[in-house]
Amino acid sequence: MKLDLMMLANHAEVQNGLMYVSGGGWDTINVQAPTQGVPPDVFTVMQGFLLVKLLFHPTETDREHEFRIAVMDSDGKELAGTQGSFRVDRDHDLPGGWLQNVNIVLPVTGIPLPGPGRYEINLNVDGQWLGDRPFRVLKRYDD
Repeated sequence: MKLDLMMLANHAEVQNGLMYVSGGGWDTINVQAPTQGVPPDVFTVMQGFLLVKLLFHPTETDREHEFRIAVMDSDGKELAGTQGSFRVDRDHDLPGGWLQNVNIVLPVTGIPLPGPGRYEINLNVDGQWLGDRPFRVLKRYDD
């Protein structure tokens, strides 16, 4: 199992095995003004989707796989997380030894972020760390 792609986007969905992406590839949230209607310990609220493309060897197919994502601050504190599972059924039409892809789109909307700085999204599948997607929050206004 390998991570082939992990990207943030404004919107994404999977249809017929393809990822449809709008506003993909961002790594910065620019906060232009104080976020209204949030608690005092929240600087801004994350909006978007996480796209993940995983590649599985044929020996890793025909079974369930567990995943977990976690949004972490720069001190390693988990701010939000989710977990789930998916099944990878072997595609017998693929050439021998061909890696089989699985596309996953997860909403990361509504996650409170406490301040400007560096954050990252960690991905684990079957208890194995596969990668991180760093992003940052920038304050673009004067107090």
